Amino acid sequence: MTPHPPVQLLVYAFGSDASFEGRLVGAIERIESGGALRVLETLYVRREREGGELTAFDLRGRAGGGLTAPLLSFRLDAAARRRATERALAGRGGVKGETLRELGDGLEPGTALAAMLVEHTWARALDDAVEHTGGTTVYDGFVAANELAALAPELLAASQTDLS
Repeated sequence: MTPHPPVQLLVYAFGSDASFEGRLVGAIERIESGGALRVLETLYVRREREGGELTAFDLRGRAGGGLTAPLLSFRLDAAARRRATERALAGRGGVKGETLRELGDGLEPGTALAAMLVEHTWARALDDAVEHTGGTTVYDGFVAANELAALAPELLAASQTDLS
């Protein structure tokens, strides 16, 4: 049986000089439209510069995408941003409101935190092909390299796997 595709947590911090002009929404839209990745959930918490109030959203992705419109509304419409914040802080997303408040308590005025849970859907097709070909996964992990030559120790260790 093919295992579930791997899921990756990405967390980003933004200083008070961050300029939110739609680039993040555009990147999420490209991720959703590509098909190789699926955004399972996205979270954003910001401590406002003036007054120190929290602004937050916690949105779950759908199989066909669909995060772009709510994210654009959050970014461009103050009323939508207020409603999304109220829903998130009430715990009506995936993360408890207390957790969002705790995240916000750690933020300086004007700073923000964003997190995404991303499913690598491409892995299911590859794992299925390997399984049906009679192969076995002997190494699976994220690495900080752009060339296989830099990963010689990992390759050698994986090659020592007993396939009998």
